[in-house]
Amino acid sequence: MALKPWYKVVTPREDLRDGKPLDASEFAVHLDKVRDGTAPNVYARPQEFFERTYLTNNLTTMAAEVVRRLSGEKTETSAVFNMSTQFGGGKTHALTLLYHLANSGPKATEWTGVNKILEKSKMGSIPKAAVAVFVGTEFDSVTGRGGKDGSPLRKTPWGDIAYQLGGKEAFAVVEEHDRKFVEPKGDVIRAFLPKDKPCLILMDEIINYVSTYRKMGYHNSMYNFMQSLSETIRGVNNAVMVVSIPASEMEYTSEDGQDEQRFKKMLDRLGKAIMMSADKETSEIIRRRLFEWGGLPDEARKTAAEFAEWVNDHRQQLPNTFPIDNAREAFEASYPFHPMLLSVFERKWQSLPRFQRTRGILRLLALWVSRAYQDGYKGAHRDPLIGLGTAPLDDPMFRAAVFEQLGEEKLEGPVTTDICGKKDSNAIRLDKEADDAIKKSRLHQKVATSVFFESNGGQSRTEATIPELRLDVAEPGLDIGNIDTVIEALTDSCYYLTVDKNRYRFSTKEKLNKRFADRS
Repeated sequence: MALKPWYKVVTPREDLRDGKPLDASEFAVHLDKVRDGTAPNVYARPQEFFERTYLTNNLTTMAAEVVRRLSGEKTETSAVFNMSTQFGGGKTHALTLLYHLANSGPKATEWTGVNKILEKSKMGSIPKAAVAVFVGTEFDSVTGRGGKDGSPLRKTPWGDIAYQLGGKEAFAVVEEHDRKFVEPKGDVIRAFLPKDKPCLILMDEIINYVSTYRKMGYHNSMYNFMQSLSETIRGVNNAVMVVSIPASEMEYTSEDGQDEQRFKKMLDRLGKAIMMSADKETSEIIRRRLFEWGGLPDEARKTAAEFAEWVNDHRQQLPNTFPIDNAREAFEASYPFHPMLLSVFERKWQSLPRFQRTRGILRLLALWVSRAYQDGYKGAHRDPLIGLGTAPLDDPMFRAAVFEQLGEEKLEGPVTTDICGKKDSNAIRLDKEADDAIKKSRLHQKVATSVFFESNGGQSRTEATIPELRLDVAEPGLDIGNIDTVIEALTDSCYYLTVDKNRYRFSTKEKLNKRFADRS
């Protein structure tokens, strides 16, 4: 019995079904916009945010510790947290979760997953706290904030934080410090912290602020303020400070890198360093964000079981790095994606300087799922899984997103010449000329696309191997020998596909001998 196509088993969210994926910026949370209510609904509305959020182990643990500290408990927690992660690794998502919890208090217990946080924290409810947000990419110390809306003009991080925590009365405590741009010390900080409720201070994109105002000397003022704030918060029973310091050095100047290390060292000394990345749980995060996900359907389990049986039957022809003895669990964990699709980002892409882990994957897969869903119904493609070979490289928007992550725009020519994007692309032509089994499976296009992703687009010396291609593309009911036939045909026909000892890669360098031979 043929396996059900993935799109008849699970349902993408509405905008993806309609072929109108939201702007990629949706996956980049702006904490300041969450605070002022102008963020997209998926972030601004707490209930919707929690429904779409998968509580990873790290996220649950940190949230539970924050809840304990805000509740006045000092054991099994910290007053200061320093989140360190690569860009796109989920730090701002974590800050947003903490914002909604503390801002809503007991009402938060109604949201999806909050019971898990409470159970971990050993607390009976979420305490409502005064919350202050500082985002280094948003706050401008030249024009300041307020002054024309009835609120006092604030030109410093400490002035704005004090105002958010306690209004005009709290700002009055640091008004002179704000006017003279002198950072307050412990006594003054304690004076503006709320006395009648817990408080949570969330700080994001610190290095961006520091970099902008370094020439004015504000980077040292910021450092001194955060050091005093951290020391003071540690002495308060129900106050927490959470700071994000990006770990990626992309587009950093040497001064940025030095300041990052200086801030990180200080925060690690005074608080608790925490990594927010969750590679093993990425698939669950993706499923919650891209699909109307209510758990794994029975049909999905059947598909996973058949793929696992197929993998076991062909184990000698597949890569030994794949967990063949636990194949069923691997396919269930990644459904509706093929596990090789999600793992390629870890195996081959993660070292790329521009790659943005969870956020980068989500941006690509939103476009991917939307197109695959449309192709499934309109093009009668019946793929049981979304595999590497199904990537819609013929879509200019998707190609642009891929090239952005790879940091290589010169791949446009190789892709459209050899894979897809033009009517006479070599893989498309070969599929049209092939026998029915290969033509129906679009096998030349799938194998060529898989080589493209596995070989990292010429970005580094990684290649696609025959065992990898078999696992990437073949499936129950398909003759695995067809993969070898197809790769041979592609090698003979493609201008940018090279082979070295059965290792294949697409590069930006054309095989000129092949081009000249075809013209003669």
